[in-house]
Amino acid sequence: MSDWVIVCPLPLPTSAVRPSPSPAFDVGFLKEAPRPRQMVRSLDDHNPFKRLVDQEKIKTRLRREPPKAKVPAQKTVATTPNPPLIDTQSNELAWLLREMGDDLRGLKLSLQDCYQLLKPANQGNTLVVSTPRTEAVKGHITRLGTHITKGTIHLKMRTLPAQTLSINPNHPITITPLDDLSVLLTRSIELLDLTLAHAYPEEEPQTQKGKGKGHSAPMETFLAAQLRVLAQALQDASAILRGPPLTASDPAWSSRSAALAHFLPHLPPGISFYIGLQDSQLVLWLRALEPADVPVNLGMKFALALGTARRIEHDEADQVFSYCCEDGCAKGLHSPPPAGGSDSGRDSGEGTGTATPEGPARIYVREKIRVESADPSLLSLSAKLNALSHALVHIRRNLAAVMDDDIDE
Repeated sequence: MSDWVIVCPLPLPTSAVRPSPSPAFDVGFLKEAPRPRQMVRSLDDHNPFKRLVDQEKIKTRLRREPPKAKVPAQKTVATTPNPPLIDTQSNELAWLLREMGDDLRGLKLSLQDCYQLLKPANQGNTLVVSTPRTEAVKGHITRLGTHITKGTIHLKMRTLPAQTLSINPNHPITITPLDDLSVLLTRSIELLDLTLAHAYPEEEPQTQKGKGKGHSAPMETFLAAQLRVLAQALQDASAILRGPPLTASDPAWSSRSAALAHFLPHLPPGISFYIGLQDSQLVLWLRALEPADVPVNLGMKFALALGTARRIEHDEADQVFSYCCEDGCAKGLHSPPPAGGSDSGRDSGEGTGTATPEGPARIYVREKIRVESADPSLLSLSAKLNALSHALVHIRRNLAAVMDDDIDE
């Protein structure tokens, strides 16, 4: 049987330091192990309340710290010289000239579309010619290009007997404003052809892109001059379509009225038939004429004095005009020769005597009728010309800005 020895530890003095217990006898190992510092920080970053507290601490710290005085930045003088302004402008001008070729080609195509609206095609445009609230004028006409090829108009004027006017298809009536407009459009297209052939030749497309400053100096002057002429042509074309103001008459009627041979049967001598343009519409003016040198008979004088006959009031009632048709004749409107067979000599130079029976005659306008006829092709043409004018102004402004020049709009 073994002997048991009981060992009793001696009490330690109070001044001695008690050693830390061994980890084996520490109950802390039963608790959760402490997390790494990196994990705690990452979890705290997702706490919105903590982030708000940290932001408030930073703001409070910034308020307490005195603001630092701003030290003005010292200006340093560049040692390298700036690029010359002349080179920059030359590069911009060369780029603009290269890009302008597409704009000019677009203008040419648009002008060709405008010309197609005037070019004779198919059967032409049939337009209604009628007074809105009266039966004075009723009928229709057909416009083919710049001519009136056919038409029938029933006329009931107060100073003339009722009659029907039929246009001779073999002798069409030329609309003078449209003829002038066609010439302007043709010259504008030819001008653009010349400009593109000289500045942007199609045979050498790559050569133009590689042009440098040596070719740009004369080129912009040439383009500016060509575009100035083109802008004036477009303004003249728009002015032709607008015509005279609506409150005024076209003065060309006294020398450009349709000749008598344009109608079947011939137009009576006492009627003026004139077609013009106003506000991009075809306008027909019909006038009843009487010679200015023919004395008024006694019956008409009594009728005017008693009030049984009254003159029709209009803006041309009291004016004397020198009138002739487009062929230079005024048949049937000259005053008759005197009874003795000799010319009285009065107004012989004006064409009122027998010396010049085929020349212009002095006439009064007894009655006047104005009839509008809207042509959709002319309205579309007017809108296209206005848009082209605005586009051309934009191109000229860009070129003038690079050239340091001014343009006349």
